[in-house]
Amino acid sequence: MATANRMIQKGSTGPDVKVLQGLLNQKVPLPKLPQSKKLVEDGIFGAKTDAATRTFQQMKGLKVDGIVGPKTWGALGTGSGVTPPPPPPPPPAGKPTFEQSKPKDGFDSTVNPPWQMVPMSGQKTVILKNATNLTVVSRNPGVATVEDVPKCFVHGGRELIIKGKTKGATFIDVKNGPTTVASLEVAVKTKKTIRASFHLVEDNAGHKTTRTTGSIDAWVKTMNDILLPQANVAVTKQRAISVKINKDLGAVVRFSSHLPGVAASEHEWDLVTAKGDASADFNVFFVWEYEQDINPNHDDTDAGTLGKNCIFEDHAGTNVGDTLTHELGHTLGCGDLYGAADKPLLMYGITDQRGQLVLKTHANIMNP
Repeated sequence: MATANRMIQKGSTGPDVKVLQGLLNQKVPLPKLPQSKKLVEDGIFGAKTDAATRTFQQMKGLKVDGIVGPKTWGALGTGSGVTPPPPPPPPPAGKPTFEQSKPKDGFDSTVNPPWQMVPMSGQKTVILKNATNLTVVSRNPGVATVEDVPKCFVHGGRELIIKGKTKGATFIDVKNGPTTVASLEVAVKTKKTIRASFHLVEDNAGHKTTRTTGSIDAWVKTMNDILLPQANVAVTKQRAISVKINKDLGAVVRFSSHLPGVAASEHEWDLVTAKGDASADFNVFFVWEYEQDINPNHDDTDAGTLGKNCIFEDHAGTNVGDTLTHELGHTLGCGDLYGAADKPLLMYGITDQRGQLVLKTHANIMNP
């Protein structure tokens, strides 16, 4: 279960727990681990993982409660998913360099060589600096071609048009005679369409979402504004309907089957998601309040995503389209990021602090 504010504790299972166990094995001295032995990295948050977590929290002056949230993740120094490398150092003066022509257009400068997504049968532009008299060629013109915009120099560089021909990867090389002096990796991607259905939930006791169908088109537009230019992923609205659950779900809708000691009557995830659209790739259920940890009365989760289903609460911040795109990223296989350098990224794990940038790594997961 991936959430906007990833919280795990005793009883949790999954890849986030496995990441935690590996970090605790690195950060906590062996004599302070239970029985002075390394934790088994099995993804099960049991008594030994709980004890090691509390030891680490005590070492760092944090609240010793065994709950791993943003503060503990921050002290551990990383999160799940793929943390991007730091940007490469500035190149020496005069060295040819590729730069994006506009933000959030599928260009990743954090990798070496830099990377550009190009849609098949479409095109993208990039800026090439310090290469006025150099030759620019594609290693495989069958995948992508490159050409100069005639007599166009912007921001002190040449503007290049890269056209996607067939799905695949190639490189654009800058040559000084026979020598390659700079390269840009290009991924040509076919369009991947995600059929999304949106469900406005109410129960039989008068609890209901405040969301309306009239807002959904704008949120879908935001999702496409983020994902189409960066990963060639298109979201289409398949259904937007009200659904009624024949039960009193209470003030908080819960995912709790993974928690010990919670009555089966409170395991509400399956009850809600059973109302989903079987033909959709992504089902969103808007509810009034949602939680998935042991303390449902403390609002620390905005949304939860498991498989193709997402439960999304009314209090999930103001950037609803951004957060829906983030949750769709989980459905498509991307994990949360929590590093200090991750805030500009779509998959940064804290609501209303994240950006919209999609890395090469995540674009390739979303649309291989």
